[in-house]
Amino acid sequence: MSLLEVDGINTFYGDSHILFDVSLEVKENEVVALLGRNGAGKSTLLKTLAGALTARSGNITFSGTPIQKMPAHLIARLGLQLVPEERRVFGGITVHENLKLAAMTAKKPLSFSEIYRTFPRLDERRGNKGRELSGGEQQMVAIARAMIRDAQLILLDEPFEGLAPLIVRDLMNICQDLARQGRTIVVVEQNVAAALSMADRCYLLNTGHIVFGGASEELQSKPEIMNRYLGAAA
Repeated sequence: MSLLEVDGINTFYGDSHILFDVSLEVKENEVVALLGRNGAGKSTLLKTLAGALTARSGNITFSGTPIQKMPAHLIARLGLQLVPEERRVFGGITVHENLKLAAMTAKKPLSFSEIYRTFPRLDERRGNKGRELSGGEQQMVAIARAMIRDAQLILLDEPFEGLAPLIVRDLMNICQDLARQGRTIVVVEQNVAAALSMADRCYLLNTGHIVFGGASEELQSKPEIMNRYLGAAA
């Protein structure tokens, strides 16, 4: 069953046309990767899905509800959460306080014990302030804030950027565990190998157009497409 359906959306920054008739679907309990070179429109697509940007045309349906004209906070309440590239962890308060803030506006927040079971490193660091965390730990807090709000769909924007390989591996395992627990994940990531290894399906964007959509294994079997649209990133 499709959790998210995107039909022919066009998104602009001012007069600049960024996304051109983009269509895709995301099914429940799967991990979908959005791939493409820098400037391809990947982050713009995530922001459009989350309501931070509004498509000028086209339709977006989440869990059966049209959301293309809906403000971001109402989209979040429906269960669609964006984890931005900047992470935006509050540096002056503790890990636990960051999570408490996220839970305050959730209709049915998950328990802290469930969050800490998923992120044992955060359990160890719950009393540390955000600015005292490593980049990987901050990324865990950012994902945990989305999770505690009982998100059905989590949008991850460059979650592995600048992180050590061991931390990337741990985060990949966490994302796959979340999918097995019933979450659905869309990930934008420049680390193509990591994204494809964790994703069931992928879409490839080039200058705002979808140029490929299919199983991750199918894209990996087409090196000519990967070289053409991903180049050195592949």
